[in-house]
Amino acid sequence: MNRKTLVIAVIVVVVVAAVVAGVYLATQSGGGGGGGGGAPDVAGATSLGFKVNATIGGVHEEYAFTAKNLGTSEVMLRVDEIDAQGNAFVYVFNQTAQTVWASVSGQWNDVSSEFASYWDGANSAIIGYTAFEGYKTQLATNWSGSGDYDYTSGGDTFHIFDIIVNPSLADSLFQHS
Repeated sequence: MNRKTLVIAVIVVVVVAAVVAGVYLATQSGGGGGGGGGAPDVAGATSLGFKVNATIGGVHEEYAFTAKNLGTSEVMLRVDEIDAQGNAFVYVFNQTAQTVWASVSGQWNDVSSEFASYWDGANSAIIGYTAFEGYKTQLATNWSGSGDYDYTSGGDTFHIFDIIVNPSLADSLFQHS
């Protein structure tokens, strides 16, 4: 084998090794559930958690949304809220049972008779499933997959952070005590 043939053979081996390594790396799952290193699949998530600092109509409030069984008719949703006056509220929703429990000052109240209003009716735009879906849609459509996400809508501002796609969540998180 002459020197020129040996150099060509070495180059071919290096190119083949690089292609094999590239294919291997490209087929490995990326971080956060998106596969291939892309953004996590928020739209297809089965569970999701995030916090929101919202200024709506000039009033600042804080929320933490946690949901599981997404994509089914058995969604469980928990919303922790701190209102503009610093009062803490917790709302626990069960879509299957159509129940909602609200904790005000540590006292749990069954407000299931208002389930429809809290889930997707008049009260749902801030703390219910409608609000959750709105934030989820913003993340699925616009979030890069890492860090926080900020947006404005109609003069209101929203800062979404501590975003976790497909966390493992215990059912007890969605129960009143």
